[in-house]
Amino acid sequence: MTTQPDLFTAPPQTSGPAITEAEISDFVAHLMSHGWQTRGEIHRALCWDERKIRAVAQTLGGKVIRCQLGYKLTAQCGREDLTHMQQAANAAGSQSRIQRAYELEVLRAIHAIVGNS
Repeated sequence: MTTQPDLFTAPPQTSGPAITEAEISDFVAHLMSHGWQTRGEIHRALCWDERKIRAVAQTLGGKVIRCQLGYKLTAQCGREDLTHMQQAANAAGSQSRIQRAYELEVLRAIHAIVGNS
């Protein structure tokens, strides 16, 4: 007898570096005092690698704008930042669509395998 695999429960996130409250505080404080910062500037200031910088920024979600210009706290953005904010939103939407299409293709492949058992 075969069992139906669970296709709808997301596996726990285990990849990426662990993020501490102190790191979040350091990141926010750095951006508060410097405005737009590139990964290189953050690396030099906080001695974090690129992966850690991305992970901390991602943990903060929409509280941080992440775009080609670098990183900036959303609360510190003004009208002069709208172009960069829109670019960040567009990039996130594009990645979301790409990932969703991939997810559906893999689920179809799983369904095809399970349906043929």
